[in-house]
Amino acid sequence: MVSKVKFEKWAVRVEAVHAAAIRSMLPLVVLLIGPGLVLGNENPPNVLLIVTDEHNFRTLGCYRDLLSPEQAEMWGPNSIVETPNLDRIAHDGVICTRAYATSPVCSPCRAAMITGLYPHQAGVSTNNQPLKAGVQTLAGLLRKDGYRTSFVGKWHLAGDGKPEWSPAVNGDFENTKYMFNRGHWKKFEEVGAKPKIAARDKRGQPSYDVDDAGPKSYATDFLTDRALEIIHEENPSPFLLVVSFPDPHGPNTVRAPYDQMYSHLRFLPPRTYAVEDMSSPKWLGGDKKHAIFRGDQMSRYFGMVKCLDDNIGRLLQALEDIGKTESTVVMVTSDHGDLCYEHDRLNKGNPYEGSARVPLLIRYPETLKASVYNEPVGTVDITPTLLGLIGSRPQIEFSGRDLSNHFQHSPQGKKEEMVFLRNSGTQAVWVAAVDSRYKLVLSVSDRPWLFDQKEDPDELLNFYQRPNTQAVTKKLALGLVEYAEKTGDPFLENPKILDSLRQCIN
Repeated sequence: MVSKVKFEKWAVRVEAVHAAAIRSMLPLVVLLIGPGLVLGNENPPNVLLIVTDEHNFRTLGCYRDLLSPEQAEMWGPNSIVETPNLDRIAHDGVICTRAYATSPVCSPCRAAMITGLYPHQAGVSTNNQPLKAGVQTLAGLLRKDGYRTSFVGKWHLAGDGKPEWSPAVNGDFENTKYMFNRGHWKKFEEVGAKPKIAARDKRGQPSYDVDDAGPKSYATDFLTDRALEIIHEENPSPFLLVVSFPDPHGPNTVRAPYDQMYSHLRFLPPRTYAVEDMSSPKWLGGDKKHAIFRGDQMSRYFGMVKCLDDNIGRLLQALEDIGKTESTVVMVTSDHGDLCYEHDRLNKGNPYEGSARVPLLIRYPETLKASVYNEPVGTVDITPTLLGLIGSRPQIEFSGRDLSNHFQHSPQGKKEEMVFLRNSGTQAVWVAAVDSRYKLVLSVSDRPWLFDQKEDPDELLNFYQRPNTQAVTKKLALGLVEYAEKTGDPFLENPKILDSLRQCIN
């Protein structure tokens, strides 16, 4: 941990030196020599990484099982969607209860996920920026280890192209036929052996309409079919397959019968909706218009989740059919959450749990025992952790952590873990540090906010400067200092955030 004296010296240096110089203090990536090696493993495992989009963690039964009833049923009594296939992954593997989007917006989080670097290091601080040239990726590193690498679904790391199939900036994936850059399309088809958007508007342009999509053309089903073709390929080389579904991101529409599957439920606004006697953090954006609660939107959101779970079941069954269940690392996560009307908001982009917290499940029967992991995990940890699980040791320095040993052995007795979050964009709005219980948010527009997940899981109260919180506030603030020194994050150079750091440490 960084001392107070060291922090003061660092702060002075930040204020005295031009930001560009600070960002170059430490190299973002240190390449040493030689390719990575899958050590001591004649039969390296396959890797199946399943990524959903804008997925609220409370819609997974395995997470609800670990929550109190009022937290599990956020939209009213018995307002739940069944997810037996996702639950099976959790039951057989590791479920991470404190997993967070490194930046809770699509492109920045996906960049962190696929590189093990923070968004500003990978050149993707906001949506629609292309991945920086020369940055090492999970696919590129595993190709050096002899893996065949495929990406199916939404990529969102190639710039503005929409949908842009097989984008030029592809993260060094080999098979990108069914990779599309961006968009939340609902219906696909193949024309002349090429994928197309099947729904069109009145002008003939690609549309997000469901447009009577069925079990072969609806996006989730179509992408699963393409992934199954790759899984069933007869090839002795191990595979890395990323299946990136555009659901349950809005628009909240889904094919039949999922569109009516939950219409019988009585959805209620979350407890944090329309709370008038609590002050809201200014980092939310001031007087932003509140979302008007609609139960039919939640019904269709649940339908999208159910469709995803059914198709994930098909992927798991395929692994069983080819005898690869035991020798495949399966990881499921999302690029960010969806507030689903909590705190009067939809979607993402802020550090509230519904926005920033994501599902993260890992199953690898040959190595991992079933367990619940309560220490914090960031999406920036995914690439180094997957490499660690399969025994690959590339000679490259990541900003994310390899947690493979933590999942196999309890981290008790070691330094308490933290993860760090930042807003999307090129200008600082907020940064956050999270441990196994607390979340400290520093912003350019408000005093520090300290959330206590144990005492206030709804995140309605600010525990900053309350009795017995000084030590944890200081610890999280010093963690942000360490993070800034390691990664050169320019957000920590902002004078208002620096001033908040001083308040938290002194």
